[in-house]
Amino acid sequence: YTRARNYVALSKDQLLNISAVGSNQVCDTFGINKNFPILHELYQANDALFIANMGVLTQPIDKHMDWQSTLPILFAHNHMQKEAQTIDPLKRNPGTGVGGRLMDMLKKNGYKTAANTVRGRSTLNKGDPKYGNPSWSISSAPFADFDPKSTIGEEVISIVKELNGVTDSDTSIYGETWSQGVHQMLFEHEEEKRIATALATANLDMTNYGATNSRVAGYLKAVAKTMKSRHLRKVNRDIYYLHQRSPRNFDDHFRDNLAANLQLSNAAMTQFVNWVKAEGLWQSTVIVMASDFGRTVIPNPRGGTDHAWGGNYFMAGGGIKGGQILGEYPKQLSRLNKYWTGNRGRMIPSTPYDAQWNAIATWMGVKGDTDLNFVLPTRPNFPKCSLFTDEDVFDNFNVPRASCEIDDLDGDGIADADDYCEKTKYWVDGNAVDTYGCPEPTPVPAPTTSAPTVTRSAIPVANVLDKGSKVVALGAYRYFSKWSLLDGKTGRFQITKASNWGPPGFIATPSHGMSSIVHGFRIYSADSSPNWFPMTFVLQGRNNRAQPWQQLAEGNLNTGTARNVRGITINSTPYAPDTSLAHREVLFDNILSYKQYRVVFPQTRDPNNLQCAVGNVELVGRLIPDGWTPPPSQSPTTASPTTPQPTEPPTSAAPSVSLVPSSMPSIRCSTVNWPEGGEKIILNQNYDWGVTGKMQWGSVVKAWSPGYNDAGEAAEMSYTYKPGREAAIRQMVGYRNECIRGGMRLRITWDVKLLNYTDNTGLPCTAGSSCPSGRIRARQNNPAGGTYCNSWYYLSRTETDWTVGEWNQKSVDFTIPSSCIGSYWNYFYLDLTMGKWWEPLAAKMIVDNTVVQILDD
Repeated sequence: YTRARNYVALSKDQLLNISAVGSNQVCDTFGINKNFPILHELYQANDALFIANMGVLTQPIDKHMDWQSTLPILFAHNHMQKEAQTIDPLKRNPGTGVGGRLMDMLKKNGYKTAANTVRGRSTLNKGDPKYGNPSWSISSAPFADFDPKSTIGEEVISIVKELNGVTDSDTSIYGETWSQGVHQMLFEHEEEKRIATALATANLDMTNYGATNSRVAGYLKAVAKTMKSRHLRKVNRDIYYLHQRSPRNFDDHFRDNLAANLQLSNAAMTQFVNWVKAEGLWQSTVIVMASDFGRTVIPNPRGGTDHAWGGNYFMAGGGIKGGQILGEYPKQLSRLNKYWTGNRGRMIPSTPYDAQWNAIATWMGVKGDTDLNFVLPTRPNFPKCSLFTDEDVFDNFNVPRASCEIDDLDGDGIADADDYCEKTKYWVDGNAVDTYGCPEPTPVPAPTTSAPTVTRSAIPVANVLDKGSKVVALGAYRYFSKWSLLDGKTGRFQITKASNWGPPGFIATPSHGMSSIVHGFRIYSADSSPNWFPMTFVLQGRNNRAQPWQQLAEGNLNTGTARNVRGITINSTPYAPDTSLAHREVLFDNILSYKQYRVVFPQTRDPNNLQCAVGNVELVGRLIPDGWTPPPSQSPTTASPTTPQPTEPPTSAAPSVSLVPSSMPSIRCSTVNWPEGGEKIILNQNYDWGVTGKMQWGSVVKAWSPGYNDAGEAAEMSYTYKPGREAAIRQMVGYRNECIRGGMRLRITWDVKLLNYTDNTGLPCTAGSSCPSGRIRARQNNPAGGTYCNSWYYLSRTETDWTVGEWNQKSVDFTIPSSCIGSYWNYFYLDLTMGKWWEPLAAKMIVDNTVVQILDD
């Protein structure tokens, strides 16, 4: 710290120590600037917490990604102040702020709300106009009315109202807009005047607040007075915005004014906190500190620091679960840190503002994913469990943290019928889910012979997936812009692959609700690196969640390296793709209809890169209206005319890719001499000193130590970071082995424990999500070109508990992909992984008794 901060570093005697034990930070002790003792006092009393390295983000990123394109303009005051107040960097609800949208959702759900700004208007408090939730300006100064001495006369407001009164059919849209704006302005002015008059005559006793001696102290006193009038204003949810405009600027490019500024903040906040506590409002009040950005880690030559990005922020209040540091304080204040950018350390935020406001919104009463996504439009771009819940931040929380693991659309914290069942507003993916106790769908009675019939034709379309389709990302540690996948324009749906969640892809459920028959797959290249392009695909379909997925097609997608510029409209038809754009089309035979589709991309151009990017996808086929029946296979007769179908070009007119045949070779393991007992064991590894054929992946320190102890009982591996690779103990299972074939079911068992790298004490993990797991790395080349299969195939996580520091036995069944139809394996490895990314030299994994057994062939 001292080396990085240089002459702006604070010495220990300038700090007030706080404990961060239990916060999972790089240090157990941190310091608060001694010029802010009220914050130290609140932290020690568990009434304040910090959030480290937080800022505005559109998605989780680090410096190894294309972070510069994630926000339009970085490091400028005007832009970043706006971003901090809107928390809508993708402009999905332009013109609104996070506080205004929060009040909108609370008002929609029956709360009486008010959004207040001290002196003027703020972007933060602007709501969506359709909810009619104005933002009020408050001040300790007398209310400023219209000038009664106007040259028009004292009835100036009445005249303005008349001039901008009711419009008629001849009024232009500009006139309508002007009139609406003027009337809204006059309404807000008169309402503010009414409130100000009521406050002035309500005899609100503020003598216990005391005199103020700074501008920011006066601002907080205005907030206090307005809080005291909450019953008069008939509100039960308030939000206040104020800006500390100090005599000395916080923007310290040339000198360090921080001490003087914090002294003003400390005095004002101490006075305010004491008053709020005396009024009995401390438990229901939270103070949120924000800024446009943090400062550079390394100072500039002029004695100050410059604009950066991520910063450290605090929250305080009686209901706060204080005495902790959330987020991730940088573990290295140097270029070694994956969030460090530039020469002097502009830290990319590791925690988005969305995480903080997700907790605040839930605590204040916003419930359910739909409403929370309105408050925070980029919230779906982050893993839900990476965002703070009100249980993380507040003592008196509404929804448990476990709710982040489900689609909790009604906001009650449990997966129930209101989230998943048919004929409720929260029915997911258009299908009932019986495992959640849903009632069976009401059967539709078959039509009687007396009912009239209507002949309808199947409708050829370039894409059976419409723009309103519900899209769920698969295999994604994080993703962004999934809405661009089906919007009919070139763009970039980008997935960062999760190490244990299978190949990247998506599930799409069309909003039109019709069944469809798909016979073609088109993909348009993204504007990203060609190394992120998919090289193979698998397409499946089903009609509801109770049905298993049925495979429609799989094949190669060698789209080349050409990229498409973002935002170009795709001009395709049911019979031809847009040939002016970089694309690939695969045609296949299919007569089965489905209502939901699943697409995964098992291989990208660079298999070691964690990114997968798609510009746009089209599933070519026909929509099936209600009442449609397929035409008979024989030729139609003159007695029963049929509607002519559009003439389609022959399939040879469009490029196609040969698909993997569905039938499997019959050669199995009949010629193998298995040991007595009949168990077909193809790997039995006890890790003694003499064993060979093992290797490591993604780690360089103690990567392989056959014979972990003197008895030669296990293999040891610890993790040292290599970008793009997850550490694993790797061992050969099959090589030119005609016994191991596609479709075969294997059972993989092994013993494993996680230990602290330094002292060998046991380490915990979360069963089912972050405990050690495994994957199969398999490749079969096709002699005719390309590959039959080539990917990582991740084992499912099946453990239900984890014993810290002891051996844990894992057992997972795995079916080799049916696409692996060759008899020659380029390689077939078993990787035993640590289950998640660990910091270098933080943990090590010990494995023993690894067995791979064939269950059926």
